[in-house]
Amino acid sequence: MKIQPIRICIIDDVDSYFNKTMLNLAGADGNLIFERWNKIGELELKNLVQSPRDIVILDIKGIVDREIGKDGFDIAKYLHENTPSYIVTTSAHKFKLKNRSYYGDYVLAERLLTPLDFIDELNFIIGDYLETRLKPYRKLLFKVGLKLAQKKLTGN
Repeated sequence: MKIQPIRICIIDDVDSYFNKTMLNLAGADGNLIFERWNKIGELELKNLVQSPRDIVILDIKGIVDREIGKDGFDIAKYLHENTPSYIVTTSAHKFKLKNRSYYGDYVLAERLLTPLDFIDELNFIIGDYLETRLKPYRKLLFKVGLKLAQKKLTGN
């Protein structure tokens, strides 16, 4: 079985954040596939729901068409409730992120990152994503292993 690359969609209206250099360095080994959008409208939202990405990084200001939401928090909440995607919210205005962690899985407070800092932050996000997605399987494997051990001890 071939392991699929992690698909990451970044939605940010400012091209200098999460720029091509950062994404090229982060995806150099081929294990990450990046999409970079400046806006999200009805078609893009439908696409994210029908074909969920593994990780979605959302700016909260300036990315949303008014017919689908007020800001990125609306999109983050909707995606968090309707997809298995790991949702990361971010903003150049850190004060807008305060007490808003319930709109996703992770808050990326620092956006002025060097490419290496971005890779470090991305590695943490991917690790957290994998950890949260594997928890149910670990519990299931533990329960199966426990049942097998009990059967072996009792001889049933």
